Amino acid sequence: TGAPAKDTVHKTVKRQGNKDKRIEKIVRKTESVREPECFAFNPNTVSVEDLIRLGFSEKQAKSIDNYRVRGGKFLRPEDFAKSYAVSERTFERLKAFIDMPLVDINEADSAAFDGLPGIGPYFAAKIVGLRKGLGGFSCKEQLLDIWNFDEDKYKGLEDLIKVENPHYLDLWAADIEELKRHPYIRSYSKARGIVFYRKNNPKENWTVERLKEAGIIDENTALKLSKCVK
Repeated sequence: TGAPAKDTVHKTVKRQGNKDKRIEKIVRKTESVREPECFAFNPNTVSVEDLIRLGFSEKQAKSIDNYRVRGGKFLRPEDFAKSYAVSERTFERLKAFIDMPLVDINEADSAAFDGLPGIGPYFAAKIVGLRKGLGGFSCKEQLLDIWNFDEDKYKGLEDLIKVENPHYLDLWAADIEELKRHPYIRSYSKARGIVFYRKNNPKENWTVERLKEAGIIDENTALKLSKCVK
């Protein structure tokens, strides 16, 4: 028997190549059909690969990623649900696994504040400035002490922020200079009055309310201090 003709070898190789490609296509198709997984994820940082693991098609996953690359951000789980790449059924399956960390206003930088609804560069700078003056926030409501930071603005982001490690003013140990620099006092006479009150009254009377009754601080100052004094 002689060697197979050249054309016969070529056709055999071609048929074998086509067969290999068909097998590869079948394997790839099989690999892409997978059971959707459920695990904790942040829609703003989850990778394309993990989106596919969560049950999104490659096209849907890349669509979500493109939205983020263009500067889009999901502030709340409901925002993720509004994405056209996320079906109602998929969201219902995944909503319990959405983990979107709150912004810690004692740790966040200006860029993080700027990304919150209703907060631009101006208020971002004001928040950082107040935090520096206070030494740290003791509660979220202190944002309302910023000029023109109204209730509507606060309610628009209240559920997106937190105070992880609250900072309190030691009103009963701070010296005159420290008290004078505090944003809620900013007065030498008030600071001196507080120190004088401490020296001349028993500890059981050391309260913000008693300072107000003694005329050392006004009602507005008392209200603000009550947020940050234990």
